[in-house]
Amino acid sequence: MKEKQLSPIACSPEYEDLKLVRTQGLEAIPAERRENYVSDIQGFIDQTQSPKFKLYTSRSLVKDFVPLTEDDTVKDFFAERILLDECIATRVSLWAVLRPDSLVCVVVPFNTVRYLGGSNGRIPRVSRFLSPDSVIDEDLVTTILINPSAEETLSQTRYLRLEIGTSPDVLQYQTKVADYLWFSTMPKVNMLPRMMNER
Repeated sequence: MKEKQLSPIACSPEYEDLKLVRTQGLEAIPAERRENYVSDIQGFIDQTQSPKFKLYTSRSLVKDFVPLTEDDTVKDFFAERILLDECIATRVSLWAVLRPDSLVCVVVPFNTVRYLGGSNGRIPRVSRFLSPDSVIDEDLVTTILINPSAEETLSQTRYLRLEIGTSPDVLQYQTKVADYLWFSTMPKVNMLPRMMNER
């Protein structure tokens, strides 16, 4: 990394804290440690109440829940994931606001960024909280999914699912799966129901 002048950024909460949240909830982390993970506390709380985030939660986030114990619940999984996503967004934003001309690349599991509701969807809000003059918005955070499968996009068919929120009652919160899909080899034609950006 040093030869290429790349600076690694530690983005995740401590493992013990993630474990604590998964078993005892967000309140179990002492306030001083929680502040290291969540800088925009009110924004963090408000985001969980927004209709767009609720759509993301029901159509994407909770679909990955696999109980770790017989007492594990979706609520525990939800708490762990939102803390992880907020911490990544906070750490990236803290680094980037001090280096406005920088380019930050974050490599995370597919399921945490599809439909733009994970750390990628939080970065603009956190950046504006840290620096009200920040120019970081949704257009400056680019999400690329590498070699996605239909199953990974939560499709029930062989086609990739390209968005959530297509029914009339939630159409105003419709969200694309990502900005770009990157394939290392030409995908099968029948994987893509249409071009994402036909321009």
